[in-house]
Amino acid sequence: LLVPQFAPIVGSVVLPVLGAVPDGMMVLFSGLGPDAQNQVSVGVGALAGSTIMLLTLPWFLAVLFGRVTLKDGTPTYKRPTSANAQTWEKLDPKSKWSLLGTGVGYDETIKTAAKMMMGSTV
Repeated sequence: LLVPQFAPIVGSVVLPVLGAVPDGMMVLFSGLGPDAQNQVSVGVGALAGSTIMLLTLPWFLAVLFGRVTLKDGTPTYKRPTSANAQTWEKLDPKSKWSLLGTGVGYDETIKTAAKMMMGSTV
């Protein structure tokens, strides 16, 4: 999995299969038995829960580890020219757990994707 020349195959084939096979098995085996209809609905519920977790956990980790200090609401990804190159850090240690003093930046593509995701829930 860590060989760079196989990265396109791993990302587009192997990882989706590794994610889909357990989900399919949960739904398949939940439908076995005398009360299949109710059992399948439990399996589909478990599938929905695992999908939500697989979407939420990476998003949370990306935001947590990608945040930087905010100056006037703008993320400071690049060192200001007035800052000392030896001591400047993207995430200020004094406010690294501040909810309003740290954050991530986003662009128009994120807004568009969010709108499409919200629209697809209707």
